[in-house]
Amino acid sequence: MKSTAFKKEIYDHCHHILEDRMATITKNLDRLMDSKQNETKSSAGDKYETGMAMIQNEEDLFKRQLADTSKIMEHFKKIDAVKKCDIVEPGALLKLPAGWFYVSAGMGKVMVDGEAIFCISLQSPIGVALKHKKKNDIISFNDQKFTIQEIY
Repeated sequence: MKSTAFKKEIYDHCHHILEDRMATITKNLDRLMDSKQNETKSSAGDKYETGMAMIQNEEDLFKRQLADTSKIMEHFKKIDAVKKCDIVEPGALLKLPAGWFYVSAGMGKVMVDGEAIFCISLQSPIGVALKHKKKNDIISFNDQKFTIQEIY
């Protein structure tokens, strides 16, 4: 049986991943802005314009990534990391036949204390199928039926 301490470890690990992701995107955006400011207009005007357009595309990409990650972090911070859940809701840790699932943000598989944890959001297809279910409920997903073995 897993404890709330294990749930807190998962939360902290995911929070750290999100913080690292935001820091990396911010650092890349800062470097790009430095490049943009240092780009000098040379006699080859087309080359300058092409370079600036490429920098602008990258800037737009980093800004979207930062906005998306900030939004995920905002929702993630609302999770009570130690709350005991009786239904599938944000912050619930589930034991399914396929393994452990943490309802938080769609971050994929993370490793915590040697255990593989699949971090999912309630908006994902599996999250929608699990939403508001309880221990021992049977759900159908991808033409398979399985039982929720535990919820923490």
